[in-house]
Amino acid sequence: MKTFPNFPKETKCIICGTNEDKECVLIPIDGTLDGNICEASPTHVDCIKNIDGFRYNKNANILYKRLDF
Repeated sequence: MKTFPNFPKETKCIICGTNEDKECVLIPIDGTLDGNICEASPTHVDCIKNIDGFRYNKNANILYKRLDF
């Protein structure tokens, strides 16, 4: 997993809703793939490590967590 040392100031983490400047990773957005390029949402690495409530859809082979905003 490629990580980046700084979080972009102009966006917010999809999990915690802040733009605190700390290590982040880009999470691809479904439906935006064009060749080898897609849109992505920066997300704090700490938020991913600390999140609970993941679910696994065995039929679709998808690991997910519903986010309520």
